[in-house]
Amino acid sequence: MAVCLHIFLFEIYTISSSSMANTLRPGDKILVSKLNYGAKLPRSPFEIPWLNVVFSLNKKARAKADTTWWKYKRLSGFSKINRGDIIVFQFPDNNNKTFIKRCIALPGDTFQIIDSDVFIKNRLQSPPVESKKVYRVWYNSISSFSIITDSLNIPVYDWWTTKQDCFREIKLTRRQKKQLSGLAGIDSLTSGIKTDDFTTQYYPWHERYSWTLDNMGPFIIPGKELKIMPDENDVILYKKILKMFEHAGIINNSGEWKINDTLISNYGFNQDYYFMLGDNRDASNDSRYWGFVPEDHIIGKACFVLFSLNPDKKGIRKIRWNRMFMKIK
Repeated sequence: MAVCLHIFLFEIYTISSSSMANTLRPGDKILVSKLNYGAKLPRSPFEIPWLNVVFSLNKKARAKADTTWWKYKRLSGFSKINRGDIIVFQFPDNNNKTFIKRCIALPGDTFQIIDSDVFIKNRLQSPPVESKKVYRVWYNSISSFSIITDSLNIPVYDWWTTKQDCFREIKLTRRQKKQLSGLAGIDSLTSGIKTDDFTTQYYPWHERYSWTLDNMGPFIIPGKELKIMPDENDVILYKKILKMFEHAGIINNSGEWKINDTLISNYGFNQDYYFMLGDNRDASNDSRYWGFVPEDHIIGKACFVLFSLNPDKKGIRKIRWNRMFMKIK
């Protein structure tokens, strides 16, 4: 019964990073439903609890532990993946790692980030309620600023002071920004000025695309309904998924495009792909770094925070009672 629940119905995961703050916090124990999108059936016996122990005792079977035994298949679910869903999935670059992010763009969507704002099909998207953004907060007194942020439960670790100005660059949710705006002791509050790290590569890791975390695109999210007419730009954008997940090696042969040694005029993808972002946009390892998430990597939808443990300064974990059975949205 436990194995069936694990494979077909739900799993429980622990949040270990702040990439989804404040929507999800480190220490949250969340329930992930496999019923929403339909359970993904195991690709090998090593993905089935208890059965994997039996197969690991066989030397020949153990040698194929990291290979795919059966084709990808997913049971029917009662909903489709929607924009804004918080999804648990296998990390595309390492199937043994599990990530959780918010689905921002669906197959066929034209995606773009302009000055940290997300646009889908040229329409500005409202950020998640608890998502964070960097703001520069100018204040006239360190002591009053500390009292204000402490009372609002906004963490402050350090600040900058000059002879003329005092300011702090801090990550705030929209609610926290509204609370700070106009308070006595706060001179002004503006969008933070971030310096792009040009030593870090962003998808698709090519000199032709000088994209950053806050300015990216536009490009189309690939999917089963999308056919591309191969050119240099498309190959750069989609080469990773063509090779890793479509098993289609594409080359340019004297101006003609070949996939697996066959001349092509267009290419249709075999599965859908999704673009994922963390709610804590300035501290999230997401699709901006490593690209698209294929459908066969989707595990399930995050539904509820069952309970949450918050370690204090002494390392003692205390229950966050206000997060018990909280719906994730």
